[in-house]
Amino acid sequence: MSRVRLVGVGPGHPGLATLQAVEAVKEADVIRNCDGCGTGLLHLAPAHADIAPLESIDEVIRLARNGRKVAVLFPGNPYAFSSGSEMADRLHRAGVDFEAVPGLIVELAAPVMSGIPLTIEGHSASLGFGLVTGGDTVVLRLASGWWESGITALMQNGRSAETPAALILNPGQPGQHRVTAALGELARKAATYGLRGDALLVLGPGVTMAERLDTLSRRPLHGRRILITRARHQVDPFRRELVDLGASVVEIATIEIRRLPTDDRVRNAIKNLSQTALVIFASANAVDIFFQMLLTTGSDARALHNSKLCAIGQETADSLMAHGVRPELVTSEYTAEGLANALQGWELAGLRVLVPRAEIARDALPSLLANRGAEVEILPVYRAVCPPDAGPALLRLFDGEGVDVITFTSSSTVSNFVRAFPEDRLPAILGDAEIACMGPVTADSARKLGLSVSIVAREYTTHGLVQAIAEAAARK
Repeated sequence: MSRVRLVGVGPGHPGLATLQAVEAVKEADVIRNCDGCGTGLLHLAPAHADIAPLESIDEVIRLARNGRKVAVLFPGNPYAFSSGSEMADRLHRAGVDFEAVPGLIVELAAPVMSGIPLTIEGHSASLGFGLVTGGDTVVLRLASGWWESGITALMQNGRSAETPAALILNPGQPGQHRVTAALGELARKAATYGLRGDALLVLGPGVTMAERLDTLSRRPLHGRRILITRARHQVDPFRRELVDLGASVVEIATIEIRRLPTDDRVRNAIKNLSQTALVIFASANAVDIFFQMLLTTGSDARALHNSKLCAIGQETADSLMAHGVRPELVTSEYTAEGLANALQGWELAGLRVLVPRAEIARDALPSLLANRGAEVEILPVYRAVCPPDAGPALLRLFDGEGVDVITFTSSSTVSNFVRAFPEDRLPAILGDAEIACMGPVTADSARKLGLSVSIVAREYTTHGLVQAIAEAAARK
């Protein structure tokens, strides 16, 4: 691979990035992004990757000369409406091996997402970008505060005030918003909605078809900004389902999973699996890390052949099945108490029970099992910590645009989130944002920390949480 890749990540919607862009992110040692772009792809980066905003071309040259594989992310296409060509020229003159990865530009993507055809046989055969006099269809980027100036400039260039036109807010994002009107009336109409920010202006025959062809705006979470606080390595299915329903997703992980060493205690627990009657997994993280530890010690899933397996929650069960084993019991309630109730008919007296779990966790499960006469061994296999950049990122988010919904998938995600803010300012900072929790334990933790929880998933999975958010949005 080239030492430096100049990567166009597309218009912002992570699903519109090319496969080549995704591969560049996955293979990079160092990732630098321009203007905060590509955040929806950063969860794909290797765990060891150095990720930060782009500071200078000189830094990229230095990193490449030090043997690092660098991916520089650009919005849209690195060689269109971007500074990628300037960087490429500097890299060439510095003798650094590089390649450009093209991406979809917002001028092409956003109109289509809002149901606006850019060319129509017999009606629109040419396309112009910017303040052009030609072109049956014209697409123009307008910075905040320049809407009226852009519209006026087009009419002075000969465009009729009656030309069908549209303003697209948050262009290229899942939650983009479209306002349509005659060109001369467009700015006034947008102002009546209180809309502001950077926008894309589109005018041409295709605008009249938008009402019929716009499928994005009919999705149940269209226009809703939703914050995911889950660990980066677990975000992808959750984010994808929210985006598919039209949400604009912001990802700021408030939890990071760090595997503990495979020490003597772990080795002894694995060695004694043949005498262990029951292994209880409380999370998918515990499953994945325990199976990594099995491999590290020279064992595999066959070491569990004498043990019955139990999973707390469907996601934990799914993780077990992904490793080729099926749990005998899956509790639908994502609580230790729920599992203890599900085990009510099981004879546990004198049985050896192993519980791989987080280093610090609720102690309800071991005490409940011990009361049933079980010999319980708690085996910490990972530590849940708060990423150092979470606090500053959250403060920037809520000092700015904020979000409509904040999602929590565990008690740790809640407590780390709350610690990022001054305690006396938290309710005011969050504003009208709704709190959505994946299950009653997480919801109870949020309430104890002063948050007002309005959405609790009935099914304690991210799918269930998405459905609960969609149902709440439908009631508004």
